[in-house]
Amino acid sequence: MVTWLYHNRRLTQQQIAKELGISRPTVMRMLRQAEEAGLVSVSLRLDILQRMEASRRIAEHFGLREVFIVPTSKMDTPGEILRAVGRTGALYLQARLKPEDTLTVAWGKALYEVACALPDHPISGLVVAQSMGGLNSGTSAIPSRVTSLVAEKLHARIYHLYVPAIVATKSLRDILLADPGVKGALDIARQANYFIAGIGKVAPDATVVEAGFIDLATIDRLRMRGAVGDIATRYFDINGKPVPDELEDRIIGLSWEDMLRIQTVIAVASGVDKTSALVGALRTGLLHVLILDDRTAQRILESIDSH
Repeated sequence: MVTWLYHNRRLTQQQIAKELGISRPTVMRMLRQAEEAGLVSVSLRLDILQRMEASRRIAEHFGLREVFIVPTSKMDTPGEILRAVGRTGALYLQARLKPEDTLTVAWGKALYEVACALPDHPISGLVVAQSMGGLNSGTSAIPSRVTSLVAEKLHARIYHLYVPAIVATKSLRDILLADPGVKGALDIARQANYFIAGIGKVAPDATVVEAGFIDLATIDRLRMRGAVGDIATRYFDINGKPVPDELEDRIIGLSWEDMLRIQTVIAVASGVDKTSALVGALRTGLLHVLILDDRTAQRILESIDSH
């Protein structure tokens, strides 16, 4: 915790001492010990985050390959926590992506922070694909912008979906899906060996509502049907089961079946208000890797313990 607060959160030694209720000399000694043990290089090592007990419990309970929990400070705002989680997501991509890989990217605030945190990091032959349309969006974290930013940072070839995320009718969706350009871009997205996504909640202030993809009446209908969250606008209930809705037939993007076939699906999320959404998402069987903040991780553990 001391190492994270000092090197990643940029707190002073005095601030850390006050935050943790320890003396400044103790903070200095712990930082020195961390450096001597090789825990610190440019950033906190992924394996340190992974070895936390909470990470192990969540991974074992939900059958995940990897769980990374980001330590936070009591002084951190929700925005600061989101950025810290985004930095860890960026660190994960840097560590895992290899030449000739294909990465499909979703969208949202957490994914935007991941994209912003990525350094200039060329990966030979990397392909980055957009997971869903997004022309009808009014947010800075739109699918095309997030995908473009990731591709630019990684010097990757990019495949965009220049269509709306959700259209008016199923017949219009079918027409657009038949277009060679749209079909080709989605085919690339389906063939990815990595897919990184945020987890959406079912609430009036959900990013999908702010973006203009879905209205409040639709959110209310989905909630009445038991929806607690979504992955790339594919909604699920608390048990991880897809929630049937006519919305499914109007989305231009990866389907449930498409996501299930991808080798590694990474979820990046923060905020205790997303606890139910995350628990439902973890039960879908879609996820292989989870990156989240410690406060939300604790809520998930409480949910596990209460059942």
